[in-house]
Amino acid sequence: MAAISKLLAVSLIPGILWVIYFYRKDIYDKEPARLVAKAFVAGALMIIPAGLVEAPLRGVFTNPPSLPILLLASVFGIGLVEEFFKYLAVRKTVYDLADFNEPVDGIIYAVSAGLGFAAFENVLYAASYGLSVGVVRGALTSLVHASFSGIVGFNMGIAKFVPKSMEGPLIVRGLMVASVLHGLYDFLLMTGLMNFYLTLLVVVLLYAGLIGKIRTALHASPFRVSVGGGEADEFSGDRGMTDGDEPDSSNRA
Repeated sequence: MAAISKLLAVSLIPGILWVIYFYRKDIYDKEPARLVAKAFVAGALMIIPAGLVEAPLRGVFTNPPSLPILLLASVFGIGLVEEFFKYLAVRKTVYDLADFNEPVDGIIYAVSAGLGFAAFENVLYAASYGLSVGVVRGALTSLVHASFSGIVGFNMGIAKFVPKSMEGPLIVRGLMVASVLHGLYDFLLMTGLMNFYLTLLVVVLLYAGLIGKIRTALHASPFRVSVGGGEADEFSGDRGMTDGDEPDSSNRA
């Protein structure tokens, strides 16, 4: 029982702490905690279908026939699969709710789903490879998942408030960017082309990119005026954004 408690603590607590950290970044119209928790749990559950889809490719990852095939498998068999299911967790639980009412909400919910996915994944890795692996993954890999999900969430947060014709392309673009980055990250790890220090640098850069997207989304919040944050001229209501207003879009994750 003590071993299971340690396993869960090492795997889950870092993810929950990261959720709280990013939840506090939503400074204008904070989301209901129950919905953030719902996205976290939905993301955690998505590891089951993602694992089933990835299962046929395990042989490619353990014994790749060539580096190009491994790269393609990493992008489409890991990156796209996992980012799609994390996206689906947000889409099916909170995207259509009235509480999803500003661009940053897409990031908050997607990051929470990504951290839920990472937490469940960390349980499996820690159980297989030991608590020390769980500690490292809880601190670093959780943030990596959050960063990739944040890219998708940023595009979802913008897509909800633009003309309907732009919604799908924006979300697809976010998924593609996140999938490529996710797959490339895993490819570099699996081939041993990244050592610990380079991995740490990549994680820091991904985190910086996520913070930048949060700031951009907050700047576009329609609630900035009500709290004295300045003019909210990017968005004037649901789907009120024009084309010219669109902002910039044991080891694997």
